[in-house]
Amino acid sequence: MTLRVLTLIGASLLAATTVSAQRPADAPATAPSGTPPDTVMIEELTWAEVRDLVKAGWTNVIVGTAGTEQKGPHMADGEHKFVMTYTADRIARAMGRTLVTPVVTYVPEGGWDPPTGHMTKPGTITLPEDRFVELLVHAGRSLKAGGFTNVFFVGESGGNRTGMRLAAEKLNALWQGSGAKAYWVDDYYTKAHREQEALAAKILGVPGNEVGNHANILDTSELLFVAPQHVRTDRLVGNDYENNGVSGVNQSKASPEIGRQLLQIKIDNALAQVKRMTSGGEPPVPPAPQPGGGGRGGARPAPPAGAARPTMETAPASRTPTRAPDTVFVDELTWEETRDALKAGKTTAIVPIGGTEKNGYHMVLGKHNYVVAHAANLMARRLGNALVAPVIQYVPEGDPDRQNPGAISLPSPAYDQLLDAAARSLKAHGFTDILFIGDSGGNQAGMTAVAKALNEEWKDAGAKVYALTDYYEVGRDHYRAWMLAAFGYDDTIVGSHAGISDTSQMLHVHPAGIRKDRITPWGGPKDSGVTGDPTRASAEIGRMGIEFKVNAGMSQYRLLKNPPQPRRR
Repeated sequence: MTLRVLTLIGASLLAATTVSAQRPADAPATAPSGTPPDTVMIEELTWAEVRDLVKAGWTNVIVGTAGTEQKGPHMADGEHKFVMTYTADRIARAMGRTLVTPVVTYVPEGGWDPPTGHMTKPGTITLPEDRFVELLVHAGRSLKAGGFTNVFFVGESGGNRTGMRLAAEKLNALWQGSGAKAYWVDDYYTKAHREQEALAAKILGVPGNEVGNHANILDTSELLFVAPQHVRTDRLVGNDYENNGVSGVNQSKASPEIGRQLLQIKIDNALAQVKRMTSGGEPPVPPAPQPGGGGRGGARPAPPAGAARPTMETAPASRTPTRAPDTVFVDELTWEETRDALKAGKTTAIVPIGGTEKNGYHMVLGKHNYVVAHAANLMARRLGNALVAPVIQYVPEGDPDRQNPGAISLPSPAYDQLLDAAARSLKAHGFTDILFIGDSGGNQAGMTAVAKALNEEWKDAGAKVYALTDYYEVGRDHYRAWMLAAFGYDDTIVGSHAGISDTSQMLHVHPAGIRKDRITPWGGPKDSGVTGDPTRASAEIGRMGIEFKVNAGMSQYRLLKNPPQPRRR
């Protein structure tokens, strides 16, 4: 067959597919979402599913705050995230008609210059309290815009308490007379801890002064119940050397069954306080806590004078783990494992940036978070010297007060300040190359601005930030060129949002996030937010799309790190 015939056939196919990719003129303005899956997590739902749940009275939403902090030699740094994901789910289901936002993993953890609090251990990431409050306030405004009327802040760490209280107070002042309200559910943390200590004393015979307030028998038992793979059981030997990050002893007595009981105490206290608050028996924001009070992990004093900056040499060699698990994610490593990775040359850190946004009737709000986590994992393993920070799920999505149901916007400058804090935290631990990769167009400007400002500040500091905008921009161009060459899909078919490319990538990395019975050209109804024809998506097309993005990002990084030298005449 001649080239001319092939060209004519291809043109005919392209013409046909272009016509079918257009939204029909008689498309309905809107439509029902269909039955959602059995989940209360917003990022696992579509915007239309959230919309219809809100209309049906699901107007409560939990914003769980966790952290990324050292948890001693025996627990991964994401302990708070794993526990909060579990408890927020159980609290929401028990409350009824309640959803849960993506867990906030960037919270106050101490200072970075010099390192204080948990920041003295590699792997911890801190967000100063004023920036933390801004993140929560923007999240609350976004949720109210989506139809939620009761926003509950629940925190896993003592360092989060003041920020949650201030955010709730700010939102309530802003929302006066609107019918919306913000709540700080502190009994989940403070009152529950006192009851947990009493339980430990009763069941285990461990006196309160031995329980400790961080990475202790209570924390360890909870993690053994919800995510035992993140506990190093060969390191449950107690507080076995100075400055190891643990407060308390007897971790070897921890068990999943004790953890189950401890978690139920937290859940029950939260539910009881929510009931009192929503019935008018208690104000939505309890009074400010007294200094020094409040249970484990509250106050984080600075290290004594002369203490090491990041703690890199504290553990005797015989007590350092010999083999970390097969992961590149910082929140799945202990602080000792991150320290040893840095010593072995893994001094590159990737900060993956996703988003929580409308993606049609067929795709969940957390699309970008799932895709960028997968891509960051690929990139880190291919570089060979990189670790990955937790995904940033709160990004610019426009005006927080004009959001679609379930979408959350963190506009600049608050977004830029979050990136800045992540980079400064990683630099404090010894990471020298910090790579921003953003999975959405709205992520790119802030990445570029923060990288430029920090590189100017750090020009003689031995560390550099790389805003890898090619991951998104060049990767997209290559992806589209390939789809045109391979299938004849031009831009009108591929679409610019939630079309073939986005849908295919989700089919590859998280197929449960696609409602296959809701995939139609242009997303069906006019309010779908979809362009292009996602019916042509496939997991293999998605795999290729992520390859193009990862390769473009890595190529840009290598070029920026080692720019070509001018040729001599």
